[in-house]
Amino acid sequence: MEAGDGLSEGRAERKKKETRQKIIKAALDLIQRQGFDKTTMEQIAEEADVARKTLYNHFPVKEAIVDEYVRSLSRRFTQETYAKLPNLPDTRSRLLETLDKVYEQVEINPEIIGISMGYRLKNMLQGEEYQSGGTQSLIAEIIRLGRQAGEIRQDIKAELLVKQLDILRGAVVMDWLNNPSGIELRQEMALLVDLFLNGAAGKDGKK
Repeated sequence: MEAGDGLSEGRAERKKKETRQKIIKAALDLIQRQGFDKTTMEQIAEEADVARKTLYNHFPVKEAIVDEYVRSLSRRFTQETYAKLPNLPDTRSRLLETLDKVYEQVEINPEIIGISMGYRLKNMLQGEEYQSGGTQSLIAEIIRLGRQAGEIRQDIKAELLVKQLDILRGAVVMDWLNNPSGIELRQEMALLVDLFLNGAAGKDGKK
């Protein structure tokens, strides 16, 4: 490969990233002004000042744009939280702290989070593989630290534990989005963590 080819690829990748960011900002601005349902892909292309073909090359539907925005929030949150995990005393406190921050974003951006979750669920039902990343990587690190401390069993694959907890927290979020006044997120979060760590057995071992 010529030296100039690497520079060209770097510029192309940077331009692609800049275009995606411009599209995401335009879409979010439109959604904030007029709502998600009234926002069209054509309006987003015009707002972002890109050709429709360029828009569709980056995102197939407007839900995908919202999902990419939510993933960017998750990546930022992960970077800020990752280094703090070892300073917390145990697995339970790490899970509660992490989920509390996640649910805080849900309460701030309920419509956006709901659109993103619906898009991911639809893709999973259509056969796309479960995608890890963002908050899932935090959960994986919490499980790793918990195993080191002897708080989490070793005979179950970490990937399965991450997936189970991620699906459980997703179910809680969906329930809250459907009935915000009927569910206390922090209370459900604590119950979710206890269920994950202790199982469904009662204190006397009976189910």
